[in-house]
Amino acid sequence: MIAQKAIHISRKVQVFQRKIYLSAKADNKRKFGVLYDKIYRDDILRMAWNSVRNNKGSAGIDFQTVEKIENYGVKKFLKEIQEQLKSKKYQPKSVKRVYIPKANGKKRPLGIPTVRDRVVQTAVKFVIEPIFEADFQDYSYGFRPKKSANQAIREIYKYLNFGCEWVIDADLKGYFDTIPHDKLVLLIKERVTDKSIIKLLNLWLEAGIMEDGQVRSNTLGTPQGGVISPLLANIYLNALDRYWANNNFAGRAHDAHLVRYADDFVILCHHEPSKYMELAKRRLSQLGLVINEDKTRIVHATEGFDFLGFTLRKGKSHKTGKLNTYYYPSKKSMKNIKRKVKDVIQHGQHLDMNELVEKLNPMLRGWANYFKAGNSKAHFKSIDQYVVYNLTIMLRKKHKKAGKGWREHPPSWYYEYFGLICLRKTTTIAMMTENERYQR
Repeated sequence: MIAQKAIHISRKVQVFQRKIYLSAKADNKRKFGVLYDKIYRDDILRMAWNSVRNNKGSAGIDFQTVEKIENYGVKKFLKEIQEQLKSKKYQPKSVKRVYIPKANGKKRPLGIPTVRDRVVQTAVKFVIEPIFEADFQDYSYGFRPKKSANQAIREIYKYLNFGCEWVIDADLKGYFDTIPHDKLVLLIKERVTDKSIIKLLNLWLEAGIMEDGQVRSNTLGTPQGGVISPLLANIYLNALDRYWANNNFAGRAHDAHLVRYADDFVILCHHEPSKYMELAKRRLSQLGLVINEDKTRIVHATEGFDFLGFTLRKGKSHKTGKLNTYYYPSKKSMKNIKRKVKDVIQHGQHLDMNELVEKLNPMLRGWANYFKAGNSKAHFKSIDQYVVYNLTIMLRKKHKKAGKGWREHPPSWYYEYFGLICLRKTTTIAMMTENERYQR
């Protein structure tokens, strides 16, 4: 009964989103001035709560977790939010700053809003996202409905095969932390003019950041971690996408193709890559954004380049001798999964093999699902060998046995008796799927 109710609510919200998307698509000059009352609709708030609950996540500065709110009463919690929004007394709390480790040893800052603020942000996202989706270009793939990193990789693969072999591998310096609020709001107002919505967005943009018990003001950027941040970041960089489309740089006269995933993008050119790099820099400078010169480079496809965890390269086929395009997990991606495997095995020595495999399989399966569409079989075989090697060494040390243990514990022993996933059996050929947004 509960599941049927959730499905009914989801369909109702999707119908609303589809209608508003079609309205925005039909008239690219239309401005939407009456949206605020949609945010506190019962169905939208309930679906927003379901989304926040399913994404889990930790508590904000008020220490309220999803579990605590469920114990308090979800219906009561949503009713309170609804009343605050109706009376326009809603005020967001400061964002909790945390840092997560990056593969290079550095740390990435994340901002964690409270659960209540995440619910309201999600509700606003449900209402305004379809409007901006109608304007977004097809070559923007990050954090969008029915779009994925694998689709972006396939688009790059296509243009490399078309002969656009000069690649501008670009990186923006601190993008999420440097977006100018005033320019972002002006871009939002091109489509959404509801003053109450704009006020909410400004409140989130200017909400303080709490770090080490101290709150500091926020005058630039949209902290990574907020539900609304990826949408706002896409709205802002859509100005670069529109510039590319309006000047028809992807047309035959230029043959320079932009492929973007949030703040990561590449430009694939048939010729004159330096010219298109300068054009991109000029537009980004107008937006108050800066290219990271240390990480941005022009390369030829035969040299290879990394994007979204993949290495893409043109090379000669061992079978035919022809120049083909290949993509597979990058060295960094291989290093990351090996580090995670090693951590799980080292910290799981006290577990029996069934429990250890239960910890390894979801991690390995998720990694394989992301990379299996490429030319990854050899890389998957390498990870299979790495997993089995580390498990065997762990068992030998745990049970203090002489020798390396290969006879007692061959790969088939892990696969057949404990169900350890075998990555090289999961590789496949990627199939592009049609992007139909907000379909019922």
